[in-house]
Amino acid sequence: MRWLVVAAGITGALGLLGATIHAHVRPLPALGQAASIALFHAPLLLWLSREKGEFFPLLLAVGFLVGVILFAGAIYLRYLGGIERATVVAPVGGSLLLLSWVGLAMWGLLGK
Repeated sequence: MRWLVVAAGITGALGLLGATIHAHVRPLPALGQAASIALFHAPLLLWLSREKGEFFPLLLAVGFLVGVILFAGAIYLRYLGGIERATVVAPVGGSLLLLSWVGLAMWGLLGK
């Protein structure tokens, strides 16, 4: 799952970039939240990339990645790209993140 390592790196870099913009250019709480979501999930994606050949961890990783893209990406597009309606998909991303976390808990309960 080399692509997942790449995705983790990009997610972390975009999170750090968002945090920097939030701190130095546009101190909007939403930008800080989007950056935190991206930074928080990058190591998780990296960890899941170690589970080679297993379907459920791959499914979880895709859920986390798409959730981050929809949630944080929508906020970045609205506040940095000026696309007002972009945030309509943020709740979908947040819900996908929540479902993925519940799935991770279930995977652990079932014996990983």
